[in-house]
Amino acid sequence: MRTPYPFYAELRNAAPLHRLMPGAWLTTRYEDADRILRDPRFGKDFLAGVARRYGAGAVKEPAFQMVNRFMLLMNPPEHTRLRALVGKAFSVKQAPELRRLAQRETDRLIDEFIDHGCADLVRMFAYPLPVRIICALLDIPPEDGLPYLEDAQALVKVFELSPIGPSDIDAANRAAQAFERHFRNICDERRKNPGHDLISLLLQAEEGEDRLSRDEIVANVALLFLAGHETTANMIGNALLTLFRHPEQLALLRTNLSLLPRAVNECLRYETSVHIAARVAMQDVTIGTVTIKRGETVYINLAAANRDPAVFEQPERFLIERPEQTQKPLSFGGGMHYCLGARLARIELETALAGLLRRLPELQLEGVDDPPWKPTITIRGLDRLPAYWQTERSRADPRSEQPH
Repeated sequence: MRTPYPFYAELRNAAPLHRLMPGAWLTTRYEDADRILRDPRFGKDFLAGVARRYGAGAVKEPAFQMVNRFMLLMNPPEHTRLRALVGKAFSVKQAPELRRLAQRETDRLIDEFIDHGCADLVRMFAYPLPVRIICALLDIPPEDGLPYLEDAQALVKVFELSPIGPSDIDAANRAAQAFERHFRNICDERRKNPGHDLISLLLQAEEGEDRLSRDEIVANVALLFLAGHETTANMIGNALLTLFRHPEQLALLRTNLSLLPRAVNECLRYETSVHIAARVAMQDVTIGTVTIKRGETVYINLAAANRDPAVFEQPERFLIERPEQTQKPLSFGGGMHYCLGARLARIELETALAGLLRRLPELQLEGVDDPPWKPTITIRGLDRLPAYWQTERSRADPRSEQPH
């Protein structure tokens, strides 16, 4: 969809909660979304949603089984235990180290295409950058990780709100099985020869006598590839497009890169890559005049909540100097399932945007008025983002033509 936001506004104005179908609701207002994300009476039941959309037999498919082992789809006490162990390993990687890593990989990628004068920034930058960073964190050669880029794109489709077809399920199954084989082997090797990488840290993480099992590590390393790659890759493209659609804000940022953290926060609010989160009522819960029965699912429209005028002044305007507000965008979720990788995602976004703006000062995007959006609902992102700029050669010889 070119722009879903007018439709989201209609839904938000019509009613706080909309019944999508028996047992399923949609919420679009910030207050309700924030409350549901934080309310311990709401949890996760991924396989129940799979059974409702695809039939009871589908829950046995390898892709759905693997995804169901992701930490973000678990409830306490299992979620509490896993988050403590994974968080302990992840917190070892401090922000300065992550920034150096993000800067190194950003520069390496730009080096690969800067002399071309043009590039598809989705294919050549936004997608490979998070993969390279995750591979570095896992101590996997980038060339080994790139094949899993396609696997991640296949597997992430199981999160779609609308049912996917049999061929997509088959592709997701193959991707899940490939992840299983690859990371089981790596876990076995790192157990024998531990290093300072994230897999070794996960193997070493403990709470008392509790440790992560190999299956838990494999599933949550796969989660790192999906959550840490797919959402960030789409967000880089969305942020670039948003900035170039608002040239006065882009000019403001170009002249003052210290505004980058605020610009990233506004990009996350204005054009987030994750539009839908889901929660299941663990007991009957009344919100306003609506009672959500135990076992019913609420789909939370984060993108609609991020543009709620009851919370954000002039929400349809993109303003990188937007005044700090008590309420923050819900792009990383909330409550106990708040994104564990939010810090890394922000660092990646800031470094990616800064790298492009510094090294390609004459960067221009093509087709910003009608870009090719992916035909997805849960995750919003671009299929491609053609860009061009002047190279050293074209500056030296004005007669040389820039390829578009």
